[in-house]
Amino acid sequence: MRTAGETVTSTPHDDAGDAMAAALLRETVLAARRAARRAAQVLGPEGYTLDEWLVLDVLGTGDGLTMSELREAVYLDKATLGRRVDDLVSKALIYREVDGLDRRVIRVYLSSRGRDVVSRLTARLAQD
Repeated sequence: MRTAGETVTSTPHDDAGDAMAAALLRETVLAARRAARRAAQVLGPEGYTLDEWLVLDVLGTGDGLTMSELREAVYLDKATLGRRVDDLVSKALIYREVDGLDRRVIRVYLSSRGRDVVSRLTARLAQD
């Protein structure tokens, strides 16, 4: 809140820079949506979702992650990630284990079957 007699100064505003930043953001978001749609078209017939592939892929590069680490890596909310992990566990593609140092921590690992599936799916995504 301003007091009586206080002046407000403004900083120079770069409308052209703002417009360029907005255009770049728009193109980036649209490119991400196109890529997600294309990936879903490849993964769907294989019986997997984009979220499931992301979880498998991240575990393939950083095996033994906590749910918090996994959530940060794939940008999913806690509930959605929990459902995806449950689905992948039921498909025997990943498994959970209690951490060896802290029994309160559960780590998620990619199974050997999961490694085969993520390898195959990633190759399919790279082809299309």
